[in-house]
Amino acid sequence: MRQFEMSATTKCSERIRVGVIGCGPITLNAHVDAIAKAANIELQAIADRDEVLLTEVKNRLRPARAYPDADDLLNDPKVQLVVIAVHDRLHVPLVRKALGAGKHVLVEKPLGISVEECESLRHSVTRDTVLAVGCNRRFLPGVRATKKFLREEGGEVISYRSHYYDSTFRHSVTQVNKFPPAVAPGAHVVRPEGPDWKLTDKRLYDIVTHSPHLLDLARYLVGPISAVRAAYREVSVHADGSPALARGHAWWIELRFLNGSNGQCLLLLPRAGEFEEGFEVHCSGGHVTCSYPYVWFQRENTRIYSASAKEFRSPDAQDCHTFRLQLEALARSILTGSPQANAGLEDGIACVKAMAAASYSSLHGGEWVEVESVAGDVGSPYVIGRELAAVG
Repeated sequence: MRQFEMSATTKCSERIRVGVIGCGPITLNAHVDAIAKAANIELQAIADRDEVLLTEVKNRLRPARAYPDADDLLNDPKVQLVVIAVHDRLHVPLVRKALGAGKHVLVEKPLGISVEECESLRHSVTRDTVLAVGCNRRFLPGVRATKKFLREEGGEVISYRSHYYDSTFRHSVTQVNKFPPAVAPGAHVVRPEGPDWKLTDKRLYDIVTHSPHLLDLARYLVGPISAVRAAYREVSVHADGSPALARGHAWWIELRFLNGSNGQCLLLLPRAGEFEEGFEVHCSGGHVTCSYPYVWFQRENTRIYSASAKEFRSPDAQDCHTFRLQLEALARSILTGSPQANAGLEDGIACVKAMAAASYSSLHGGEWVEVESVAGDVGSPYVIGRELAAVG
């Protein structure tokens, strides 16, 4: 590959042509705007089997091509990078097809549903293809500053805590100014085989949909997760402006890291009040607190204390468009051959293993579970050694 450097002020003339599979809310709310604004990226094609969605999104975005089937998009020789934004159960089959067609891939988190299907992708990635998982929180300025601080000044990590709070309301300014008008799907939205946990089991849907942000960030900042234990319960909250109680779900996940550090994640869906994510890390060389109130606001607040410098510092957070930043980082890897900043295949596999381990723990009294011992999915997790012992 030809080597050159990309920066915020200098754009390479070469552009990556993107095809997007799936025209649902995450595409409209996140990926489309990111593609439109990203350096070295241009929208080539979209695909969706639902004719209503495809037509509506085609009229809005005006891609060069619109396909009624993902296979048609994957056969388009002009598409170089495929963004996969469909039901979680379709992720791995489409990733495998896209890599087989010689395309680079950005797949929404989680990488897949089961440990086994995710691990099977190791046979599909080649030296000529790049696979990234959409863990966009890595690209927040505060996260990048924390990563640098821990590497250069932090020393030993003593504790790590993170949280993800959904909310009982959405700010009206967000709804009006950030989200495009909704597109009502037609009668041909693809329903994959297997249970749809969004409809049948919110306990499982919540951990699959939201915990990847927490688990990937913990692994990215502190290091590989060796074991987890978890508890779950249904909770009651007062919805905004209403005396009626809404049902919510809470996950507490404790972490042991391979380097000996400890941590915890709290997933609360919803809490009475505003949306918020964030983390706090204490280490021998200082500490960091970081909060980002709502991803669509593209804002954050980070405060880093350096013991060696005896000072507090904060990144200015002028650019928190993480969906755009992850695309630009992926384009940089593809065009220059530079190391990937995005979450990759092994990161995606590790996240699914941690989710399955957390689910297993919650079903077995909150016991500690070694991440590498778990297989299956969050609905049917099992510990490999115990299964073999039981069979024997």
